[in-house]
Amino acid sequence: MHVGCSKTGTSSLQAGLWMSVEALAAEGVGLPYVGRPAHIAGLLRPLGWRPVEGFAGEHRAKALAKVPATIRDTAGDLLLVSNEDLAEVRPEDVDAIAERCDEAGVDLHLVLTVRDWAQQLPSDYQQFLKHRLADSYPDFLGDVKERRGPWADQFWRRQDPIDILDRWGRAVDASRMHVIVVPSYSQDPEGVFNLMGEVVGFPSAAVTRPKGSVNASFGVVESEVFRRVNAALGDRLPDYKRDYTDAVRWPFAHGVLARSASPKLTLPPDHLGWVQERARQTVATVRERGYPVHGDLDALVPGDDSARPLPAYDEAAVAEASITALANYAASAARRKPS
Repeated sequence: MHVGCSKTGTSSLQAGLWMSVEALAAEGVGLPYVGRPAHIAGLLRPLGWRPVEGFAGEHRAKALAKVPATIRDTAGDLLLVSNEDLAEVRPEDVDAIAERCDEAGVDLHLVLTVRDWAQQLPSDYQQFLKHRLADSYPDFLGDVKERRGPWADQFWRRQDPIDILDRWGRAVDASRMHVIVVPSYSQDPEGVFNLMGEVVGFPSAAVTRPKGSVNASFGVVESEVFRRVNAALGDRLPDYKRDYTDAVRWPFAHGVLARSASPKLTLPPDHLGWVQERARQTVATVRERGYPVHGDLDALVPGDDSARPLPAYDEAAVAEASITALANYAASAARRKPS
C-alpha cells in the first residue's frame, strides 16, 4: 500500500500505473483500484473520507465489507494500492484496513514516498490553494513552523514521515515499511518509477510514462491570483465538490490559470534552519528504527543552497495574470456550454 506523501511524484506515478494495468498483470502485479474515483468510492469514502476535510466521518460498514472481496478478486502475486490521502488516516482507519487485509488473506506492506521540505512546503501550499486556502505563502510558512491552525495541522499530518509511519506502525512491522526518498524530478524524472518498481517487485519498464507534467506547479504570481480569488469568494460556493471544484479548482488547474508563467515559489532563507533541523531528526529516527530505505536518506536534509529569497512581483503582474485568467475562463466556459 503506497500511502503518499502528497507531492512526491504521486500523480505521475499513478497515471502511469493506471495506463499499465495489463503490462503489470503480465508481471504478476494487480491493481485492486484503477483510477482516483475507484480509490475514493472503494476505500476512502468507506473509511469516512471527505474532500478537503479528510478522514473526518464515520466508517461505512457495508462499503468496507466489500474491500476483502475486491482484494481477493484482483489477480496477481502482488497487489498495489496507491493513494496519497492514506497518509492522513486515523488510527481507527489503519485498524479497519488491516482487518480487511487479514480477511482477504494478504500481507500488508507499506510504501511511503518522501521529499525534502524545501520542495514540499511550496508544493503543498499550491495544493492547498486548490482546497480554498486564502492565506499568503509567508503566513502559511509561519503557521507550519509553529504548528498553528488547521492548514498547518494538515500539512504535518500528510508530510511528517515519522507521524505517518507511527500511525501505520500499529498494523505493519517496521521491516515491511519502506521509505522511498524521491529525487527531484528535474534531476531524475525516472526516479519515482524506478524506486517503486524496486520496492514492489516489478520492472520499471512495465509502467507507461505519462507525457509531460501531470500536476505542474504555478508560479508565484499565479499562486497569488489563486489565493486572492479564494479570499474574494469568502463563504460563496460552500459545497466544495458540487460548487467549488467545478467552478474554480478544475478550470484553474487545467489551463485557465497559467502554469509556471512566473518564477517558482521557494523556501525563504529564514525558514531553512528549522526545516533542516526537523529533517535531521527525521533521518535519525528512520535509521534508528531500521525501516528499509530506498534512495538517499540524507537528501531529506535540504542543503544550504536550497533556500532562496521569494521572487518579487508587483501589482501590475498580478493584474495581467488575472486578466489573462479571466479571458481563459470565458473561453473555457464557452467551450463547456451545451450545443
